Amino acid sequence: MKTKFYIKKYLKLFHIGLVLFCIYPNRVIPQQQTPVQNADYQQIFPSQIMPAPIQQKTDIQIPKMNTEAKPSFISAIPSAFISLGAFMPTYAMVVEKNLHRLSVFKVVASGNYALVKTYHAITGKEQGDKKFRGDNRTPEGIYFIVGRKEGSFLTQIWGNSARKYGPRAFVLDYPNIFDKRQRKTGSGIWIHGVDTNDRMQRPFDTEGCVALKNEDVLDITQYVYEFQTPVVIVDEMKLVSHESVKKEKARVIDMIESWRTSWEDSQFETYLSFYSANFQSLGKDKDGWLEMKSRLAKMRKGDIRVSISEPKILAFRNQLLVEFFQRYSSPDKDDFGRKFLYLRKEGDDYKIIAEKWYGVRRGASELAVINDPVKKRNE
Repeated sequence: MKTKFYIKKYLKLFHIGLVLFCIYPNRVIPQQQTPVQNADYQQIFPSQIMPAPIQQKTDIQIPKMNTEAKPSFISAIPSAFISLGAFMPTYAMVVEKNLHRLSVFKVVASGNYALVKTYHAITGKEQGDKKFRGDNRTPEGIYFIVGRKEGSFLTQIWGNSARKYGPRAFVLDYPNIFDKRQRKTGSGIWIHGVDTNDRMQRPFDTEGCVALKNEDVLDITQYVYEFQTPVVIVDEMKLVSHESVKKEKARVIDMIESWRTSWEDSQFETYLSFYSANFQSLGKDKDGWLEMKSRLAKMRKGDIRVSISEPKILAFRNQLLVEFFQRYSSPDKDDFGRKFLYLRKEGDDYKIIAEKWYGVRRGASELAVINDPVKKRNE
């Protein structure tokens, strides 16, 4: 009897469910609609890499960020990246203040550019380019990561007030030479974490630094090589074609190769033509620089050789930063290091306004990238 009772009960429930389904056949949970992305970024940030932004309480579009490490090849290139050089791995970062993101790019052996990862980022409380100490603006330009500070170390120094930097911070070389020439002041611009991830809902909330979620600032460590990983900070990055980048790269490399050969051959009239009248380095102006180079060449009877690697070439507005490994050899001298050339556009040409060099270990991989002339590798 009990069995018949339960069968009748279940049949009754089944009929009730069937009736409800017929009345409401399309009743589903509505999906949240997302705004359309900036059309210019559809080609560089495909949906599987960076989903469309979602609306937050701040009434700004904060993008969901990629959590995959698999790179995606891109059809357009950030205009800042004329070349990332030939020394692998070559990572570079772009911070876009108005789009609230930090993107990591790399060049693979084939020479193609790939978007590796994108993170949500917040920047300075005040908008615009940094000019003065304490203006709460995030600087714009070409920078390198030059150091790393652990949250535990910062807490030992500043106590609980250091919690706002999260578990880790990466130091940028602000002010760089371009900034100093423009008399910009301030220091201590970092990429760091936060005291609480709720802070990431406020897009402009730092004193000038770039802040990421704590898990993101730890994750980004794998792409950081001190003094090698450039970080270009802009309002919004312009994208250009591969062909356009290739043409500009060839033009800059031709110029650098002419600079190198004129130095090596002691053709100082040609050599000097690459320098700005406003050049300053090692306490010397353009005339003092020429006097020093001429004196060294005579002392070594012109028997010098200058070899360089394929350069890293980064552009920002009228600025160009060229960096490469350099070997300078003569009968009494053999130096190996990294050279930075800071160039500014004057008329139609770029001129060197400053140089910087420092010695580095000459390992097999470093020496390998300067064995062939730059021009030969790019023909």
